[in-house]
Amino acid sequence: MQLMKSTKLVMMAISVATILAAPLANASTGFNFGANIAKTTTSGYGNSSDFGFTAGYDLNQSLGLEAGYESLMGYEMTMWSVSGLGRYQLTNHIHLLGRLGLAHWTESPTGRHNASGTDPLLGLGLSYSLTPAMSIRTEYQFVPNSGGLGTSLDTLLIGVNYRF
Repeated sequence: MQLMKSTKLVMMAISVATILAAPLANASTGFNFGANIAKTTTSGYGNSSDFGFTAGYDLNQSLGLEAGYESLMGYEMTMWSVSGLGRYQLTNHIHLLGRLGLAHWTESPTGRHNASGTDPLLGLGLSYSLTPAMSIRTEYQFVPNSGGLGTSLDTLLIGVNYRF
């Protein structure tokens, strides 16, 4: 009787896992969400500890679109971005990432400059797939000569992404 109960539980678990894995069979397209922590530096203004979120859509296994939000706490600044994200598979689990987009940043009224602007956003990084749905990412992002600040933003981030 105990063996039969255990067998039923195992079969139910396999069935549920199969049903949940079915949408991932074509995991080269679909939506994703991510969260990250980061460190940003600028010449003359020091470092900032940051956090952020991303939401995107993978058009295929090589190209995606992504929107992001970053809170640059040390500069009292927020940054919204939209970008294209290119991926090149290096191994079964590792992808090289390239980013090209726009970043709109705003420094709060209590910050050093009370400024805002929209500038290019460039990025280069690596992602490692833990599962077909979950990956970790490290990336260097660069916003050159941010308009009203007169300096560039250099950001190194690490984060986790989930595909659904």
